Amino acid sequence: MPTHLTVKGLVIRETAYGEADRIFDLLTENGIRTVRARSVRKPGAKYAAVTQLFAYGEFCLRQSGERFFLDSAVSKNQFYGLRNDLEALALASYFSELIQKTATEQPQAQLLRLFCYALHHLSEHDRPPLLVKAVFELRLLTELGLMPDMVCCKVCGEYLPAHPVLRIAEADFACADCTDTTDPADIEAKPSVIQAARHVIFSDFDRLFQFRLKAEALPLFAQYTERFLLHQLGVSFHTLHFYHELTGPPNAGAGTEREAIQHGTDEN
Repeated sequence: MPTHLTVKGLVIRETAYGEADRIFDLLTENGIRTVRARSVRKPGAKYAAVTQLFAYGEFCLRQSGERFFLDSAVSKNQFYGLRNDLEALALASYFSELIQKTATEQPQAQLLRLFCYALHHLSEHDRPPLLVKAVFELRLLTELGLMPDMVCCKVCGEYLPAHPVLRIAEADFACADCTDTTDPADIEAKPSVIQAARHVIFSDFDRLFQFRLKAEALPLFAQYTERFLLHQLGVSFHTLHFYHELTGPPNAGAGTEREAIQHGTDEN
């Protein structure tokens, strides 16, 4: 006998099915559910918008065996700002692929929350897209239990060295004077990059994106989070390749020597 459940969720993939139906993957607090929505592609369909990609809403689903069907839905946020920004849309697609390749059938409520926060900032254009990308990557790894050790230098115990080296394979950092590493994957960073990583790993969600990085620090931070994520997950992402075709890879050599991390909404 069919059962009904009501869930809040985000559409992370959609596919046309038949003449007018749509099948979509819905990221919920209890994992990803694949849902069939009947007749939503017809002109004037009531649930056309809420079943489109990156729509967030409350969905009433009917479960029959292993399959889910849409009974009704209420839209909560359409993230319209994504539609007129190709870079933001490319990043949202990358985040979606990341979630699809890492989410499990177990409850992972924080993944839905992280994705919605990231889409909000991409849609509102109130944070640099590169910052949103770096925060999403590192916090996703944190939620999966794959975050790096950012407590102190693993050799001498220095809390915030002037010249830290981010060690990808070891998932930690060390002072430049404490390591003779020749691993080309490692990154010579700035103190503010260490502070940014700590902020992303340990902050509550309502403060997660509430900081800014200047000059060299942001490209360094973005280079590190992407390189570390790819090493930890060991898979490639075609949406990331498209994003880099669109924008180019993070340029860690850009900017000036003056850089700092600033907490809060506005720069000081």
